Formats: sequence, C-alpha cells, structure tokens
Amino acid sequence: MLNFNSEITEKYSISNFSMEEKSPIGKINLRGNIENKDFISKVGKILDIILPQESCSTSMKEKITSLWLGPNEWLIVSNEKMSKETNTYELENVLYENISKTNLGSVTNVTDQFTIFSLSGSSIVKTLSKSSPFNFESGSFSNNKVVQTVLNHIDVTIHKKDENNIDLYVRRSFAKHLWNWLKDSASIM
Repeated sequence: MLNFNSEITEKYSISNFSMEEKSPIGKINLRGNIENKDFISKVGKILDIILPQESCSTSMKEKITSLWLGPNEWLIVSNEKMSKETNTYELENVLYENISKTNLGSVTNVTDQFTIFSLSGSSIVKTLSKSSPFNFESGSFSNNKVVQTVLNHIDVTIHKKDENNIDLYVRRSFAKHLWNWLKDSASIM
C-alpha cells in the first residue's frame, strides 16, 4: 500500500543551490540473477528497458529509470509523479506476478521507504562534499551515474543526472534531519 506522507513541504534555494522533495514517486527494489536469461528477458519485456549491468550505471526510458545498486539489485524509479489517491502501483503488480511469483527474483515496493530530494545548482558538489567520504569530483562520478555513500552519517543513494542536477535518495525516517543539514551546509559556502 502506498502512503505518501511527507514531512518536507518547503522548497529551499540559496545562491547556487536549490532543493525540493520529489513526491509522490513510485520506487521498486528489484533483485535477481543477471546470469538468468529468463529473469533478464521477462524484466526487459515488462520494463521495455535493459537493466544496467555495470556498477554505478543507470538506464532510462521515458517513464522509468533503473539504478544499479549491486550485482543483483536495481532500483526502478518512476519518472512521473503518481496520484496520491492510489494505493497501488501497476508496475509493481506486473513485476510481482512475473518475477516474484515465478521465483525468478524479488520485487519490493519501497515507495514509502525512500524519498527523493531533487538538488540543483553549481554548488551541489561543494555541499555534498562537506560530510561524505565519497569524492564527488572524481572522474568516475560522471553524468547518469549512481553511488551509494554516507552523507552526514546517513546512508544515501545519489543519482547524478548532469553537472547541476542530482537526485538524492534517503530513507524517509532520516529525511527531515538530512534536509535541515543540507540547508545549513548550503548556506555556509
């Protein structure tokens, strides 16, 4: 069941940094064996997308983005907002019927578990670098890459869309704390 509770209702902007929560966005955790041709074939037909197979990579279509989280794990994210009145996510049902029920893999709706902060501006890297061990300026963190790291002691997944546009995924229970930390960090440049 989808529950679009959100503690973040504001948008924040200061000089070269702005952020807002993207909500409601459907998110599905997909697990399966990349070597299993039935798994890859069924997922490809359902999503009309090839799952990324290289670490930190993504693949996108008009309606969904697939983020590589591990050798057998992906986060499937809707590129469109969902209706707040719904308690179902059609893609989850189709994947569940064809992947989980046939024992090809695991499908878990994590829409309620994670929220997404859309970050933009030329000061994103400086802000994120203040409290993360990851080197955001490394050549390996190029456009359309995804990385899982720690930011201010909080586990996050970061999808770099382009130089000045990042989606930051954080567990909903840490969202308000991280939001406030980002505001403080961005204001001290």
